[in-house]
Amino acid sequence: MAPVLKKYKAAAVNAEPGWFDLQESVRRTIHWIDEAGSAGCKLIAFPELWIPGYPYWAWKVTYQESLPLLKKYRENSLASNSDEMRRIREAARANKIWVSLGYSELDLASLYTTQVMISPAGDVINHRRKIRATHVERLVFGDGTGDTTESVMDTEIGRIGHLNCWENMNPFMKAYAASLGEQVHIAAWPLYPGKETLKYPDPYTNVAEANADVITPIHPWRLDLIADKTAQLVTPAYAIETGSFTLAPWQTITAEGIKLNTPPGKELEDPNIYNGNGRIFGPDGQNLVPHPSKDFQGLLFVDIDLDEIHLTKSLADFGGHYMRPDLIRLLVDTNRKDLVVHEDRVNGGVVYSKTIDRVGLSTPLDAAAPEAPLESK
Repeated sequence: MAPVLKKYKAAAVNAEPGWFDLQESVRRTIHWIDEAGSAGCKLIAFPELWIPGYPYWAWKVTYQESLPLLKKYRENSLASNSDEMRRIREAARANKIWVSLGYSELDLASLYTTQVMISPAGDVINHRRKIRATHVERLVFGDGTGDTTESVMDTEIGRIGHLNCWENMNPFMKAYAASLGEQVHIAAWPLYPGKETLKYPDPYTNVAEANADVITPIHPWRLDLIADKTAQLVTPAYAIETGSFTLAPWQTITAEGIKLNTPPGKELEDPNIYNGNGRIFGPDGQNLVPHPSKDFQGLLFVDIDLDEIHLTKSLADFGGHYMRPDLIRLLVDTNRKDLVVHEDRVNGGVVYSKTIDRVGLSTPLDAAAPEAPLESK
């Protein structure tokens, strides 16, 4: 599909989620969709696990301390076939805006790190799950399956893609997106502490600066990098390697949010160590917006011009003329793997299902609306 609209305004959320509170999370989601719509945006990008907030406490607590937090987190996760999701889809339609939403998806009795792309008509055109939860996240979330792997969509505003957290570092995920000609990417991030918290042997990879910005050397044997401001890391590197506009929405946290995420009796952290990381990069890796302050809660805006992508793609299109498929190829399996497989005795073989159908997201918005009470008919 050739894009209908090549120049438009987009927004990345840099704000605090509604911690452990599904209804407050939905309210904040709709608030930012409305604000982006009022500002004339055609696309808004939310962080990873925006609903009901990233479970960063999982990195800091013992098993016993985690249980009350985990229970509350699961109780306030978002089911895809819920009234709450329908309200978010209605907000997208009301504002005629594309919405990339990250949420903890409750599916039967399991949670998944999920993203959906909602169209300006309120339809879900992409439903994907993080292919592998990171480290302690595996105690909270399951893995995606083949049919929840796709990340790039062909839309009227270009080929839009989205990935969660360290998927944006994964060279295979980037290669797949590049092969699909991605033009605008959403690198959705959770909550990350700053480099001032880093203690050996935790790697530099695991702080905010490593994923948002250029590298800042912290070891004397890396002083050579001080003069080399081109040492880009995860998010700007994604923009450079795929030649795409890259929006990086990030979660923030306040002192009240710290209290909600901290078990009784444990020391409260300074919320500022987590904030100010929202970014937007051009297809050549250049920063396009001022870095937000530590106390900024809002939207980062960018004017996108898809024709600007030609400047970088003409030099290095890793999904086309700058690759050698006769030498290097990537095998991708996008089939769903079911726990129980049913035999199809009518057509032969077995019955295959799609996750997006099973969780109710392929239903058109109007058809998903609840029945009106009898007395109102």
